Amino acid sequence: MKIFGLEISKAKKPVGRNKLIPNLLWPWSYNTGLTPESDYGAFMEAYRGWVYVCANKNAMCCASIPLRLYVGKQTSNPIKSHSTKKVTKERFAYINSQSHLSSLPQVRKAVEIEEVTDHPILDLMRNVNNFMNYFSLFEMTNLFQELCGNAYWYILEDKLGVPREIWAMPPQNMKVVPDKVKFISGYKFIKGFEEIDFAEESIIHFKYPSPTSMYYGKGPLSAVVDPYNIHQNINRYENFVFGNMGRIEGAFETENELSQYEFDRLKEEIRQTFSGIENVGKSPLLEKGVKYKTYGLAPRDLSFMQGRKAVKEEIVNAYGQSMGLYDKDATRANATVASFTHMKDAVKPRLIRMEEKINEKLTPKFDDKLFVSFDNPVPIDEDLRLKEKESHLKTGYSSINMEREQDNRDRVDWGDIPILNSNLIPLGSRPEGGNGNGDGDDEPVSLESITEDLALAVFNRLRGRQ
Repeated sequence: MKIFGLEISKAKKPVGRNKLIPNLLWPWSYNTGLTPESDYGAFMEAYRGWVYVCANKNAMCCASIPLRLYVGKQTSNPIKSHSTKKVTKERFAYINSQSHLSSLPQVRKAVEIEEVTDHPILDLMRNVNNFMNYFSLFEMTNLFQELCGNAYWYILEDKLGVPREIWAMPPQNMKVVPDKVKFISGYKFIKGFEEIDFAEESIIHFKYPSPTSMYYGKGPLSAVVDPYNIHQNINRYENFVFGNMGRIEGAFETENELSQYEFDRLKEEIRQTFSGIENVGKSPLLEKGVKYKTYGLAPRDLSFMQGRKAVKEEIVNAYGQSMGLYDKDATRANATVASFTHMKDAVKPRLIRMEEKINEKLTPKFDDKLFVSFDNPVPIDEDLRLKEKESHLKTGYSSINMEREQDNRDRVDWGDIPILNSNLIPLGSRPEGGNGNGDGDDEPVSLESITEDLALAVFNRLRGRQ
């Protein structure tokens, strides 16, 4: 094809990926296991204290949300290969309102969306392998991400290429093998002197975003390493204090000069009598000339108590949670708001990240028309829903069956027609027999005539003022 006398080819040149990827790593980093920036083994050992509480809460909340399988139908013909059921209007609207789902080809091109209730993917999720089920798989997957920002699924396929088992691999033993052309050529499992190579298509890598690495993720724990270490040092300090004599509450004093023998003897007696947690609170039996002077709470101990609260709040906030979830004095309203924000701002983004990766790597192995989606984890505001329902029914915006359907309730035979008060009638109409004054001679008045009469009255009023 010629344009302005020049020959133009329709063939597109392939994208030169190998011109971009070498700039991401040093040349010697390719085709071998890439060492992560952080010590993931140390992160796994940090699963204690408030890190345990917060990471475990997020993992259990994510694993508690049901994952459903859907099919996007391009025709209205029923599906005969697998059992399906129609989705509610509310669920259909929710799927289309989520950008990560509405952008999928199977959703964008679908005429109808139905939930699949019987399929090998659902069997795989129920029986993950001989030792894990659905809840344990998703709980462990989310827990790995909470601690080190990475989680790996090894998809074990049969001879036909159909996934049969899923194994959650320990992230501290997994390494990414980068490639100059394919970005990632595979993965390595390394433990001691043992190395196992995995193909890139056999591993699903879940990860949190990292601004410093294109291959590994960063979890919430990496953001609070310093507060966690401070918390551990406070614990070590208090353990040593309790191991010696509990908190030092005073000192033994004497004005007499003691020989080395007497000093060593008194020191040993004090150690045997008061050292250790089991001896805290015992009354001292003092020799002549020896006095016991009590001390108050040291400023260092006071700062440690305040430091614990600050560290606790920083760790809780890093995991997308608030102190209202753990405050024993919180009111019901505060606890409800804290739970709502946690599910909205912490749990839902984590589920979206997993949805996208499963739809990218797992569902295409079965059928391109399938996709998965978690139920909406954000709880409904009951007070707001009640006000909304009352407003809709009073104004005739919706019928009783429409509201019952939105609340997942069964329809009733008498609930299809909206109910209105007798004084609410459409503009431009009159009840039978007239305008309600009893004469029965008035004709229905249209909106146009009312507008014209109003305009004429305004015009005459303005003319009379001139």
